[in-house]
This record gives sequence, C-alpha cells and structure tokens, in this order.
Amino acid sequence: MPPDVPLARLEVPDLEHGLREKLIRADRLRPGDRAAHSTTIYGVSLSGDMTDTVLGHAGNGYPDASIELDELTRVSLPWAGLEAVIGDVVDHHGDPVGVSPRTMVQNLVERFGALGLAPVLGFEYEVWVFEADAGRDLPLPARLARAGAMSDLVAELARRMAAIGHPLSAVRSEAHAGFIEVSIAHGPALHAADGAARARRYLAELCAERDLIASFMAKPFGGREGAAGHVHASLERDGVNLFAGGELTAEAAGFVAGLVDSLPDLTLMFNPHVNSFKRIDPRMWVPTSASWGYDDRRAACRVVLRPDASARVEHRRGGADANPYVSASAVLAGGIDGLERDLALPQPRLPSRRTVPVSLGEAIAAFEDSSFVDRLLPRRFAEAFAATRRAELARYRAWLDENITPFELARHVERA
Repeated sequence: MPPDVPLARLEVPDLEHGLREKLIRADRLRPGDRAAHSTTIYGVSLSGDMTDTVLGHAGNGYPDASIELDELTRVSLPWAGLEAVIGDVVDHHGDPVGVSPRTMVQNLVERFGALGLAPVLGFEYEVWVFEADAGRDLPLPARLARAGAMSDLVAELARRMAAIGHPLSAVRSEAHAGFIEVSIAHGPALHAADGAARARRYLAELCAERDLIASFMAKPFGGREGAAGHVHASLERDGVNLFAGGELTAEAAGFVAGLVDSLPDLTLMFNPHVNSFKRIDPRMWVPTSASWGYDDRRAACRVVLRPDASARVEHRRGGADANPYVSASAVLAGGIDGLERDLALPQPRLPSRRTVPVSLGEAIAAFEDSSFVDRLLPRRFAEAFAATRRAELARYRAWLDENITPFELARHVERA
C-alpha cells in the first residue's frame, strides 16, 4: 500500500490480549462501514499457536467474519497520526456471535439494567518493563528497565490515555525497578473495559517505541511477588453509589456474595494460563480461597466502604495476564447471579466450602462442569475459551515431556 494512503486502526477484542489491531484504509473504516477479520482471532494463542473454535476451524476453512464498528469508541491517536475504533464480530444478520468477550460484557450490563442498576468498573495492572536490547545471556532481573527510563514513560502513557478519554487515576513504582502499577480511572463497565484493553496495548506499543518490553506475565520471577490485574466494582442506581456509606446495602451485599460464590467456577477467567497459578501465594496477598473482608487485602474480595464514589469491592484474584473483557465478565456475571438469586453474604474471612482450583487443569475442569457458566455465559464463548485453555495446557505438558528441567539435572546427573 502506498505510504500516502490514509490509514485507520481497527481494534477487535480477542480471548488473549484484550485487543488485536489491524490497519485498514481510512475510507473503508468510516462510520456505518463493516470491516472483516479472520475468525482465527478467537483461536490464536499469545505465541501464535492455533486452536480450532466453533467459529474458525479446519472444517470451515477459517473464514472471515463481519466486524461491526462501535462509533462510541472511535478516537484520534495523535501520536500515531490516525484514528482507532473498536469493532465486534457479528453474523451476516448483524447479530453478535456470542464468542466475543466484549459483547459478553455488554450483555451483562444490560442484565443489570433490567434491575435498574449500572455497574461501574476500574482496572489496575502491575506490569514488568524490560530492556529490549539487554543481552539474552543476562539473568531476567538484570534486564528490568532502570528507574530513569520509567518516569518519562509513565508521563507519556498518562498523556496518551487522557487524549483518548481513558485517563489514568494513578501510577506508582512497585518494590523493584522496572515494576509499575497502572490504574485506569473507573467508569461504566463497558467503557472501563475498553480503556483497560487499550491501556495494555498502548503501553506495549509505547515501550516498543523506546526499546522496552511491557510484560503482563503473572509470575516471571520465583520468590518475588507476581503481577496482579485487579478489578474494582461498584453499583449505581440513579447515579448513586450503592457501596457508599458505612455499611453494605442489600444490593451491594448480594453483588459481593455472588463474587464469592462464583470464584471456584470462574477461576479460569481470572487465571487463564499455566503461569497464572504460580502467582497464587497468600504470603504475597494473593487469595487462595473464595472469601471477602472489609479493607482486607488477604481476601479474594476486598470491600472498601467510603462515603463517596470511591466505595467499591476489589476482586483480587486476577493476574495481569487476564484479558480485561474476560475478567470484567467474570465479575459482572458473579455479581448479577448474587443479585438475581438473592445470595446471602457469608461472614467476613470465612472461606467458601467449595475449594478454588489450584492449577490450570483444575480450573478448566471446574469451568466446564459449572452450571453457573451454563446459566450466565454464552455457550460459544465458554466452548471457545475452554478449548483454547485446554490447548495451552496440552502444549505445556508436551513441553515438559520433551524437555529435561534444571531440577531433574541438578538431582540426577551426578547422583544417579
């Protein structure tokens, strides 16, 4: 394509990163246009491996799908000199296909609306930033970006996110060089999820511009804390925060009860990879049980009661490697189930009688066997998400079978 042809950026939600982008001629991505994207978007892993799903598989030849643009998401990216718009996969009638996690968020928001409620979400991510040009022979900690490279990076990210209507509410350095926490301002659930997905992509691209690498890996270092991806949630009725005040309202209590009750079923949506479970460690304030508590960072659901809009519940199970649309859907599905079934809130810090999965294999089994998933989530999403997780676990097990680990060598080579 000639370099002088104006381009626009199509951003399509997937099951892994949050958003995948595609550059298209600007005159083919105008309001009212339909775009196209391969259905393989729901089967491609982080490293490019392919898994067949209900939409794209060997039997149908992995066809293109229609993309409907959401004009509310169209923004100008001044640093890139182009516009960007988010689009979702639809069928030939223009109806959602049921696999997109963004459509799932939208459908759950409408379910709250039927009760006269509006969910509000906020996202925070811990991110590792590495030097891209560091020698491969260096140990991983030595490749972390130095503090001097971080301050300007954070300031530029803040400028870019503010320019697209998703301002950051806070950024802070964590315990180690090259480790930061980014909080995106809270807002209506779908808008907030879009902001989280864009913040992840735009941070990765900004780092690449500066010979840095932004990593959302949950646990790259043994013996250190992992990278979290917490979701903060509250409910509004007629603009009033139902979490605000000195005690939980009935609706807020039901919402939290649903989060606690659903965690064993939905662990896969918060912890979607093999590495995700290496982050789970109560010594690092990562919950191992389904529980809640008042301003208690050891609990899975930390309830923060304040007199203003900052009152909320923080779901602390998710890692930074969780797709923001998927983790948002897990929070919304759990919350609406608690409201619709009028679940009673257990005592603070009292673990659920049901155990929370401790490995990817257990999480897949719990997800696939769950009646909750059948009730609350689109079947096509559940099937595609489980299929891609099973494929990931199979690749990991195949790698273990084919490779000799340092643990084995240290124990056996000179002692056999």
